[in-house]
Amino acid sequence: MTTNQAAAKPMSSKRATLQVAAALALSAYCLLHYAWLTESPPEQKWTDSASLIRGRSLSIAVADLPPRCRIPREYRLSKQPTSPTYLASFHGDGGAKVVSSLAQALTGIAATNQVNYARRRIDHSVLFETHYPLEGAIKVEGDDNNFRGAIQLLRNPVDSILSFFNAFYARKYHYLIDFRAPAEEQFRAPAEDWIRYRDSAQFADQLKAYERFVIHWMNKYKKNREDLLLITYEGITGGRGAIFTKQIANYLDKSEGINVIDPDSIPCIWEKFVHDKWYPTNGDESTATTISFQERADDRPLTQDQLFVVSRMLQSLGERFGRDDKQFSTIMNSYMNRLHDYSDSMIRMY
Repeated sequence: MTTNQAAAKPMSSKRATLQVAAALALSAYCLLHYAWLTESPPEQKWTDSASLIRGRSLSIAVADLPPRCRIPREYRLSKQPTSPTYLASFHGDGGAKVVSSLAQALTGIAATNQVNYARRRIDHSVLFETHYPLEGAIKVEGDDNNFRGAIQLLRNPVDSILSFFNAFYARKYHYLIDFRAPAEEQFRAPAEDWIRYRDSAQFADQLKAYERFVIHWMNKYKKNREDLLLITYEGITGGRGAIFTKQIANYLDKSEGINVIDPDSIPCIWEKFVHDKWYPTNGDESTATTISFQERADDRPLTQDQLFVVSRMLQSLGERFGRDDKQFSTIMNSYMNRLHDYSDSMIRMY
């Protein structure tokens, strides 16, 4: 054996030892990380204003809490398998973040989405956020019979597309955007950029995508309508949002492996995670302070022809699904009525 060969042998042995050690360390880290994600006590931990609140995305100053507001200390994936719910929303409208935050606060169980997608994670979560069948959205692999059903989040298509454009512009030019901010504080792309976008083929493409999104989820649960919960962005962020939050809580409470918060705490959960502050309601949700979450569209106009096309689409959807679904019909009619309000402030001829 040559001198070089003799020297190489201990070096190879040392390298192999280091590789084995690194592999063992990585395996141990992965096991500990998964155990942390799925760790859940036998009984759900709750806290009130006298307790310290810990956890990811639920960090709240104790002084901010109303006396009777009880929320989970933290949210994690459930240790036991769950029957999760789809949270289907049109991309970019900001509503999915609102509903997902509410669902996690209502149950203490984490939601999943296509960013952290993994089958084993979905089966231990409360919601799976999706924009399917829109471009870029993933479809859950295999059979989805384990799902409780779906929460379909609807928003006026004019506001949805405008919000999508603002979010697209913000990402492109690295602006921060807060979907929960009041209308007067929301980030908005320059009007001239909106006009160029509006007059391109992209607006028509987004409108077709919106129609395809609505049709997919309405058809998916056409024979099992009780498994589909319709929630509007306008409703969940409006003055009666706590009432719609209770509907979400009642729906999730029927899911396997999921228990919701004390119903008395739901109004303050909504106030915190939607408006990011507490509003006294004196026991009457209708008196809660209302913040407008609508896109300010007065200087983000559409043309007469575009408003007509949007109206025809809403009418078509209403005729297709609204005859046997009063709630859906009411939503579509409210959006069509809203178009008449837009016509006074949005129509510009260029």
